[in-house]
Amino acid sequence: MLAVRWLFPGTEVRIDTRCLDCGEPILIRMRDEKILDINPQTTVGHVNVPFAKILKGEITWGAA
Repeated sequence: MLAVRWLFPGTEVRIDTRCLDCGEPILIRMRDEKILDINPQTTVGHVNVPFAKILKGEITWGAA
């Protein structure tokens, strides 16, 4: 879901969703690379990229 921010450069993106484990609401507000608000503060994310590729520099984070 966080990948949608690339579609709206310079614009605040708000994501309202639910935890797939417990069903509690999750709110994320971000603009470009900055997270403006996240609730609950204990929210964690998942990156579906092999960690070895990140360590080798095959995956970079930033502007496409």
